[in-house]
Amino acid sequence: MKLFSKIPDRFFSVLASGNKELYVQALFVLRQAFKTELVIRRDELTAMLMDALEADILEANFSEEAEEEGDLRAGEANNLSGKAWLLLRRLQETGWIETEYESGTFQENITIPDYAILVMNLLYDLSQERVREYNSYVYATYASLANAAENLEYIYQALQAAYQNTVRLVDELKSLFNNIRAYYRRIPGEDDVNILLAEHFDEYKEKVFDAVYYPLKTIDSVPRFKHAIISILNEWLMNDEVQNAIVEQGVARRVWDGEESGRGEMLRIINYVIDTYEGIEEMIGEIDRKHVEYTRASVEHIRYLMNADRGTKGKLIELLKHSGDQEVMEMMADSVGIYRHRFYDDKSLYAEVKRTRREMGEPLPLAEPVEDAAAVRAFLDGIRSRYSNARIDSYVRDCFGGRDTYSTEEVPVDTAEDFVLFLMSTIRGQERSAFFTAEFLEGDLQKNGSSLPRVLFRKKRRRDAER
Repeated sequence: MKLFSKIPDRFFSVLASGNKELYVQALFVLRQAFKTELVIRRDELTAMLMDALEADILEANFSEEAEEEGDLRAGEANNLSGKAWLLLRRLQETGWIETEYESGTFQENITIPDYAILVMNLLYDLSQERVREYNSYVYATYASLANAAENLEYIYQALQAAYQNTVRLVDELKSLFNNIRAYYRRIPGEDDVNILLAEHFDEYKEKVFDAVYYPLKTIDSVPRFKHAIISILNEWLMNDEVQNAIVEQGVARRVWDGEESGRGEMLRIINYVIDTYEGIEEMIGEIDRKHVEYTRASVEHIRYLMNADRGTKGKLIELLKHSGDQEVMEMMADSVGIYRHRFYDDKSLYAEVKRTRREMGEPLPLAEPVEDAAAVRAFLDGIRSRYSNARIDSYVRDCFGGRDTYSTEEVPVDTAEDFVLFLMSTIRGQERSAFFTAEFLEGDLQKNGSSLPRVLFRKKRRRDAER
């Protein structure tokens, strides 16, 4: 069946109009009415819209809709109830809602087509920051299969539930993988350190690592239930009675056309669930590698930008990197004002060489790069607001562990937090107020997929600390 044989042609037009945000909010109110009421009365829905979206409805301009419908008077409606009525009429004309009269009365009720309900739920899910529960899918799969063994009358529903939860689990894991890839792809194109830090610590760490990745790695639902799920399904493949019960129930519910096609579909579903859980740890491993790759690339790019030359030489290099951009070239031409002129005269074809005596001259002084101290200070203040000196000192004391010195080789780097605290401790060690010093040695050290500089940390003697 073709999509628009079921969905009206103008169905998505409200999402492309100038009032699209208002229409989306109105659809969310309609969705809430659908969730709470069996029968939705038009006057009650109108009142809900006016109550929830009063300010937005009053500010809305419906001249675009009025012109499209050929009713110019509709665009002149300026009161709240008139605009709410126009809003509902627009939803009705585009196929989001339908109306019917209650039997024996003039009461008009709202009905919502099934396709509109699906799209409203999708829009609502996209607008929400929900926490993904991978582990609930695994447990639900195990629970449905384990309970089915006690009652064969519902074994078909158990298999379908296990299959649907497995499909959702795979979709969520793939979404997590692609979400990490999206953050990774944005790294090379960003040259602002503050934006990179905010994206890494505020967005990625809070929305992806803490909310999704960390629970996936710390809750043991996958290794705990994986083998039990595979064992139950393998037993079903060897049990003709179980297979016959599944096929009979599927055919009786008219899900499958016949016994032969039902048996083939049943075997496909069982093998899909088994194959998924046999390879799920490999899928999680790919997510781990992508997470480590993103973290390393993000930190290295931040380090590169922090150490980049901010003087005249560095700025000139950045301009030359973008010399192919026509807009940049035009701005350079307008700002610098340098021109080259050529002309011919009687000496252009030949110039006699004049020998001169070479004399030793004074070398030109090297221009020191000019650093923007205010920008560096603002960046460090932003970092210290999240990683204070007290927090860094506490971390370093734990690393000393009663010793007077320790090096990079002795520092545990198990998490991204350890990595950042280590980097911050190297900066803190250069400050006079610190109780320790950080001396950079030659070379780098690879630890848990991260490249760390070799640093020797040493406690200051009391006399040095008082200076």
